[in-house]
Amino acid sequence: MKRSISLPTCPNLRHAVKAKHGLEKESMRIFHDGRIATTPHPEGLGSSLTNHFIKTDFSEPQLEFATNPRPRIEAIVRELQDLHIFTSRHLKEEWIWPFSMPPILPKDDKDIPLGQYGHSFSGEWKTIYRNGLGLRYGRRMQTISGVHYNFSFSNLFLKQILGKEISSFTKEEISELYLSVTRNFLRRVPEVLYLTGATPAFDETFLPVPSDYPFKKHKQHTYYAPYATSLRMSEIGYTSKVQDELPINYNSLKEYMDGMHYAVSTPYPPYEKFGEMPNQLNNHYLQIENEFYSPIRPKQVPKNDERPLDALKARGIQYLEIRCLDLVPESPTGVNKPSLGYIQMILLDGLLKESPSIDQAEKLRLRENTKRILWEGRKPGLTVLEDSGQETDFIARAKEYTRSLLPIAEELDRHTGRHFYQDTLKLMNARFDDSRLTPSGKVIDRIENEGWEYRDLGIHLAKENFRNQSQMELTPGKWDMFVKEVQKSMQEKIKIEEAEKVKKNTTARICNH
Repeated sequence: MKRSISLPTCPNLRHAVKAKHGLEKESMRIFHDGRIATTPHPEGLGSSLTNHFIKTDFSEPQLEFATNPRPRIEAIVRELQDLHIFTSRHLKEEWIWPFSMPPILPKDDKDIPLGQYGHSFSGEWKTIYRNGLGLRYGRRMQTISGVHYNFSFSNLFLKQILGKEISSFTKEEISELYLSVTRNFLRRVPEVLYLTGATPAFDETFLPVPSDYPFKKHKQHTYYAPYATSLRMSEIGYTSKVQDELPINYNSLKEYMDGMHYAVSTPYPPYEKFGEMPNQLNNHYLQIENEFYSPIRPKQVPKNDERPLDALKARGIQYLEIRCLDLVPESPTGVNKPSLGYIQMILLDGLLKESPSIDQAEKLRLRENTKRILWEGRKPGLTVLEDSGQETDFIARAKEYTRSLLPIAEELDRHTGRHFYQDTLKLMNARFDDSRLTPSGKVIDRIENEGWEYRDLGIHLAKENFRNQSQMELTPGKWDMFVKEVQKSMQEKIKIEEAEKVKKNTTARICNH
């Protein structure tokens, strides 16, 4: 399938630097001995139901930070840093875990606390959804954390390369562009996982019986796969055989929406054993759209109580959510700018190149390539499958692709007066030349050569990060902004609960009469 809109191959990228960037980042709160925290969400951070910046994800101690959309990568990384400084100053005898794979977990799954959001319908609904996730995939798997990078092209840039006002295009045409980018990004996921994956190891409490997988044991408590890049995205993490069989494709907006509608409305018999509410929202393949695991998802911001699918149907695709980024253990925020810059260049490249439909054969081929990189990405001589089905050297292919991004890097740097994007490509090429420089390679080096237990290294980094953040100052005005959001979120939560209480009392009086 070819695009109905033709694009120039080498446009001026003056307006491409004004894209919208956003981050959502998850991290576990831990006690100082490395155990998952069992305390409630700190009051000083507001309501996890209604705070725009600081929420919780699956588990009560699993913090989720969200930045505002910003025109530059530097701005969202700085705001994420401010959120960490603010949060650290509200933690009592706790630190923030630096890895994507979880800290020390309790023996019983049921002792991993679900997120709690109050007594409103929406709050209890969130907890029931999380309970369903725990029943389907296990609570341990759901404690894995990661980074979601949200990206959209600026209207000025789309106007520039399309040659006319955005308002003159239909939502289907704009969605077609974003789906074209999505397909091309899926073709580059192996490179992203190799360059950014940071989860080759985990604590023994995560997988009690890891003998079914090719893991090595280190000392008393650590398991690792020597050449793995991102176990977080593997079968022991966010990969589901059930979801892999769903008819969800990215060849058109209708095809994507039809597949998602099937997933959220069709019962899956093995899930019937879990029952209905309050155990899970329903017994469908997906309880809701957000349950779908994918390295990238097309998104539209819902309005009020609108469902994500209804938002897409009404207004088309607004932005892309990249979901395959592990936390960077060496970074106090879990994020670094070069990884985001590299992905931005992939997305730009994906827009400018033709993007054929992904048929079933290619889907299986991409899945196989991804699996190889997840488990053996740093293995010397590793090969992946080409479109023809022939094996090809992964590193040689990845370096060739990365070199092809240089014109984009030069153009972006020309309009920003810096060398950020060109320096990013140099950094990534160095990782292709020496796999020990990759985030996963560095973790393995610290385990094998420095002798760290996974849990002890996590505690060490968490302590260092906390100490550093306690000495840092927030961006002027951010402390007051976060405090106001905390106060506002508490008021909104109370307002929601009181409104529902009044509604219930009114209904009860009417029924009694």
